[in-house]
Amino acid sequence: MTPRARSWLPLLLCAAACSSGPPRRTYLLTPPIQPAAPTTTTPSQARDPMAPKQRLEVRRILVPDYLDSTDILLRSGSDEVKSSATGRWGERLSLGLTHALGADLAARMPQYSIVQEGSNNAQRQLRITINALDLWQDGRCVLAANWSIVDQDSSIPLTSGSGTFDSLNAGGTTIVTDASLVEAVARTLGKLADSIAPDAEASPARADLRGGSKMLTAD
Repeated sequence: MTPRARSWLPLLLCAAACSSGPPRRTYLLTPPIQPAAPTTTTPSQARDPMAPKQRLEVRRILVPDYLDSTDILLRSGSDEVKSSATGRWGERLSLGLTHALGADLAARMPQYSIVQEGSNNAQRQLRITINALDLWQDGRCVLAANWSIVDQDSSIPLTSGSGTFDSLNAGGTTIVTDASLVEAVARTLGKLADSIAPDAEASPARADLRGGSKMLTAD
């Protein structure tokens, strides 16, 4: 073996070792869709007061630029983040959060039809900005967000709110995995949905709006 070939050998061995490691697992925030039993619509069901009365469009959630990737990022100290070497998101975080929150709201607001951005005939829009979403080494997730609900044809908020939400890691587990981090994000996002749902249901019709907005703060 020539000296030049010997000099390349450690690099080749390192590359082979790295490539032989297990691939990163891919995680989603939305659960799989469960097949529903077929139903038959009758005139009485069509007049059911619990049938969807309004279409609420969930706009794509805005997140800080550094978060909007497929990396699962953990806080490491006050000014550093590190990506997980074993797990990744299945889609950009802004999309994953939007899809998951839409599912959470649909479960909490059965009288509304929750639709994603770009749908037609939505009477109202939900706009959310996540100012911070911190995943910590101990498995805790902290999310700070503000939101507003507007009529589709108006920029004046019908209602608005803000809050900071904590996963609280209720199980107290000392073993932190990618799966437990994903669960922490989902749990915190559910708390955000818990605050938005009654806010949306209580928002006045546009005709009742008097130029003000209701501010909510959730702990």
